[in-house]
Amino acid sequence: MKQDRLGFTLIELLIVVAIIGILAAIAVPNFMNAQIRAKVARSYSEMRTYKMAQQQYFMDHGDFPGHYDGKEEHCPYINLGYLNAPLKDPFTEHKEEWAGYKYQEGMYHSSDLGSPAEIALYNPGLYSEWMSSGQGYVVYGEGPALQGAWITYDSSNGLRSAGRIISVSIRGKGQPGSNMQGRKCN
Repeated sequence: MKQDRLGFTLIELLIVVAIIGILAAIAVPNFMNAQIRAKVARSYSEMRTYKMAQQQYFMDHGDFPGHYDGKEEHCPYINLGYLNAPLKDPFTEHKEEWAGYKYQEGMYHSSDLGSPAEIALYNPGLYSEWMSSGQGYVVYGEGPALQGAWITYDSSNGLRSAGRIISVSIRGKGQPGSNMQGRKCN
């Protein structure tokens, strides 16, 4: 009399485990890359929002509220209704131990270019865009590698490429830090 087979052989189980392992090895890196691409897209989108808030403030007041660090930079735009809340850089989430975090508190930052000659040498594309905008401010967030240089993030160098996510913005008539109005958050 023939017995019914109730289980799987060891070879069948090993083949199934190997197939699952191969599929996982393909899927996990693609998932990680998708997360980075989503954060980069979010950064560019929120920077456009931030620049629009700056432009609206500039049209209403004739100048920017100045250069601050951290959340205070976003407060004039929040207090006057141009933004609902500070825009947080997705690459600085859970990076409180990062040295630059204590200054920017994980927010996007607007600044002038500190050393234009150095920028022209290391990042001629950003320099020419900056010059053609009338030497405006740049709005920037950290890229996937959290580097502190004025190098623009370029995904063609790999998704973990060094460089900041930088966008050139307009510049007010005043100097950075000159207008203290609206600095404190309500």
